[in-house]
Amino acid sequence: MLEVAPPYLSDIAAADVLAPLCDAIGEELETGLAARRYALSGDRRALHGTVL
Repeated sequence: MLEVAPPYLSDIAAADVLAPLCDAIGEELETGLAARRYALSGDRRALHGTVL
């Protein structure tokens, strides 16, 4: 997710960039954003409520 939406993008800008990728791989956008937040922070709480 960080390759497609680098860390300098806000969550809103990242959502615009990640939406086509998540759609192409059959994943929900919220899950993609959660995976990106986890990659940025390393905090497992970012994944709360998602199934990877």
